Amino acid sequence: MAAPHPPAPSPAGEGEQKSLSEWERDIPADMKGRGQDLGSLTEVKMSIYLGIDIGASTVKLGLWDAEKGVIGDRLDNPSRASEGPDATINVIKSAATEICKTHNINPQDLKAIGACCPTPIDPSGLCVYPTNIDHSWQGVNVKQKLSDSFNLPALLLNDGDAAAYREYAVRETQHQSSSSMAQFITGTGLGGALIINGKIFCAPGVAAELGHILTDSSDTADVCGCGAKGCAETRASLLGLRNMVKHRQAQGNVPEALQGDPMEVAKTLRQLGQSENPLQDVTDIWHEYFTNLGRAARTVLNIVGCDLIVISGGAQEKQPNASEASYQRFKTDAIGWIRHEIDHSFPHLKNTRVEWSIDTLSDSAAYGAAQYASIILP
Repeated sequence: MAAPHPPAPSPAGEGEQKSLSEWERDIPADMKGRGQDLGSLTEVKMSIYLGIDIGASTVKLGLWDAEKGVIGDRLDNPSRASEGPDATINVIKSAATEICKTHNINPQDLKAIGACCPTPIDPSGLCVYPTNIDHSWQGVNVKQKLSDSFNLPALLLNDGDAAAYREYAVRETQHQSSSSMAQFITGTGLGGALIINGKIFCAPGVAAELGHILTDSSDTADVCGCGAKGCAETRASLLGLRNMVKHRQAQGNVPEALQGDPMEVAKTLRQLGQSENPLQDVTDIWHEYFTNLGRAARTVLNIVGCDLIVISGGAQEKQPNASEASYQRFKTDAIGWIRHEIDHSFPHLKNTRVEWSIDTLSDSAAYGAAQYASIILP
């Protein structure tokens, strides 16, 4: 899912004395002045960003130095998102104090916040619709809440955008990037993002919802969580795997491995697909999964003209018991099925790179948001 990146002016104007936020007033006295022993207080003030990945169950915080990259380990806490945005903000404030203390950073030296959450975001930082979080978040300007709580400039991205920007940045350092990249993030749903000339694609409204491209116009198409029928997400996601298992069960004669609660069966399909000799039914399900993802990718290519498609998320994860050969076969087959759909279109699309993610940092959206803040916010 893509989210615009509106400018987010600092709560304190240029040259003004910042008033202390509630969070800053609550900083323990023994943390005031931390950072002095880091060698260059000016560098700390000018380069450290707080990254925040807000999820329905977990909130993940990380520190990003614009000069040196990731600082230490990420800190994860229960998000309390089901209790509403204010409860989550309180969790974030406590966690921010903790992560700064752990890494000997004065919280007052943070320059800005880069945050993301699993909902469509409008240009002002407002959660448009709570697709993957509690309904109490609908219509809440989370960017403003974060900025007010920390007395810092903030930006809010969709989590798919944040993850895609992190992927772009990694590829840029390894000379594997593109000026026009589309990323599909596989998970419970199907997220997406566009990175154009090094920036997250933005629009006046919510944009680049790649999981909601139409890939099935048949009468039997499944209804998507967005309300429409036949979206790519109804096949190329965990929910899509569930749908395909449910349809096969309704037809009867499924192997024992595909019997039982459709969602629980869906959760086993990656393991089954990466086995030495996968069942034909399992292979057929994954073929349908990546074929639909390929159809969505072809639509993106014909509209935007990207020359790189990146696939990331759950579908890429290696099962603990899978051999390297089986894992590589699974990934090679997936790219082949995607390519088959792309190559049905114009000949020049055969030059499009279709690749798995190369970002090795686990759950890196918090760092992607912080890194993006370091180039977008003043």
